Amino acid sequence: REKGKKIMRETSLIYDLSQIESTYPFFFEADGLKLRYAYLKSKEAPKGLIVLFHGHNAFLHAGPMEKLNNFDVLAPWDNFGLNRQGSWFWGEKGKNFVEKIVWKLIESKIKEGGFKRWFCFGGSMGGFAALYYGIKYGSDGVYALCPQIDLKQKILDYGMDNKNPYAHLIESSIEEAPDLLELARAASELPPLFLAQHQYDSVNSFEKHALKITEIYSRKKAWLGLRIQPAIGHIGEGTQKEAEFLFNLIVEKNPLKRVNFNF
Repeated sequence: REKGKKIMRETSLIYDLSQIESTYPFFFEADGLKLRYAYLKSKEAPKGLIVLFHGHNAFLHAGPMEKLNNFDVLAPWDNFGLNRQGSWFWGEKGKNFVEKIVWKLIESKIKEGGFKRWFCFGGSMGGFAALYYGIKYGSDGVYALCPQIDLKQKILDYGMDNKNPYAHLIESSIEEAPDLLELARAASELPPLFLAQHQYDSVNSFEKHALKITEIYSRKKAWLGLRIQPAIGHIGEGTQKEAEFLFNLIVEKNPLKRVNFNF
């Protein structure tokens, strides 16, 4: 617990609203919407693009602060949703307008950079987004920390009133919420996934969330790496550097994304 607090105090990703303009300096416009984002070029010739998805409470999360050696980094800023805290990079009131503009931004950067490979990285709300975009749009790998997985379960856990940020995803029916588990079950390919989390996470119970996606990966015999520590707290011991190490391995080893459906 003390180690978790120390990491939280020292992390470079916790900022306040006054630093948003400097950490997400660029704008992308599509469909009448504007989206802030950060973009850092790699120190060396890039092997691909990493899309970094931040956590909930958008104003607390700055963009990437350090360049990586081998990958360009794109970080969209999701200040939609209830009180502009974040919409799981999906949308509001049953409409996935945030997903549409974020994907257009990602597509534009993949095309602009001529990237043959792209990857997803994120924690908590960003962990959900990393998996959602990685599976739906066919990324080459996902690195997720303490992710929310089952948003319908979160809506039920927190209640249906308008103060629940998860309930803000839906207009009238819980079925309008994005369903990552159904997406993974139906996918013809699953990207290689590394997932790190504390076992006793009070925000996203491992049993109710991450375990569900690992079971799908296991049944489909897809590539899966786990580091689940017997610790308390909504944090995982993962870093952008470790994500870069994983994505370098994927580029080098080229693991199959096609899964075995004999289950």
